Amino acid sequence: MVNFFVRAIFEQLTGWARCQGLPEPKCGAVTFIQRFTKTLNISPHLHVLVLDGVFANEEEGPRFVECPAPTNRDLLSLAQSVFKKMEKFLAKSGYLRSESDALDEASLTPLERWYVRGLAEPSMLSPSRIVGVKSTAIACGGFSVHAQVRVAQGDRRGREGLCLYAARPPFAEDQLRMTDDGRVRLTLRRPAKNGQGAIVLSPVQCLRRLAWLVPPPAQHQVRYAGVLASASKVRRAIVPRPAPVLQLAFSIENMRPRVQKRRMSWAKLLARVYSIDGERCLSCGGPVRPIGAVTESSHVAQTLGRMRRPRCLENARNM
Repeated sequence: MVNFFVRAIFEQLTGWARCQGLPEPKCGAVTFIQRFTKTLNISPHLHVLVLDGVFANEEEGPRFVECPAPTNRDLLSLAQSVFKKMEKFLAKSGYLRSESDALDEASLTPLERWYVRGLAEPSMLSPSRIVGVKSTAIACGGFSVHAQVRVAQGDRRGREGLCLYAARPPFAEDQLRMTDDGRVRLTLRRPAKNGQGAIVLSPVQCLRRLAWLVPPPAQHQVRYAGVLASASKVRRAIVPRPAPVLQLAFSIENMRPRVQKRRMSWAKLLARVYSIDGERCLSCGGPVRPIGAVTESSHVAQTLGRMRRPRCLENARNM
């Protein structure tokens, strides 16, 4: 399905480019495969980040030409194309069944059985009392396409935020809590349309939902296509390469400057992903630096005690 969908998008973009007289237009996209909803129900869907234009092959090198935004007619044509190709593929592979055919779960693999049960699992959300909510997606034969999110040129923060959203995990650890009666409470990232902010599951229900969110083995969940693929001949000319950082340090044996490897420290990763300044003291606001690594549990408890920090992990999470 990923190939069908991405190819259909590329066909529309290259078709527009050829009408404009652009030579050998090439497209690019990154696909994130997701299979969950906010309530951990199984709902396979794709987040596809597509370059909003094509690269024309010219003598000076690839030149980017921006394409117009897709219309509703374009999206409907896209959904219809994917539906027809998927229907043909499923019929040829023997996966299509008539409504009268009973599903023989004994012939399925354990993972396939979890998927079938997951599709029939209720969402645990109360019926919404909100009416008049309109979907902005174009649907055809069970496939829906939404294309109303665009990141402007030069908006690095917006582009990074979109990538983080597309690659997000099913849930964060702090969303799960055990209730007093031994059940599992899942706090939703955002309240549902009916205002509900959490669902409560039995331990078995929770484990069942986690089981069907496990992707099949040996399958990439992030896929690059077109000019962004590793095998693309023009990738080097398109994807910007970071300039090497020269470390101004010399030695008698080697007078050449050393090139510093492009790696981020844990402090920079914390700031980039969670907006936590790990290089600033929480008490006085001054700069901090690492002075040692403590790995043994007894030494960790002693160090936390001297710092007047909670020694219990649960207490630390509740701070």
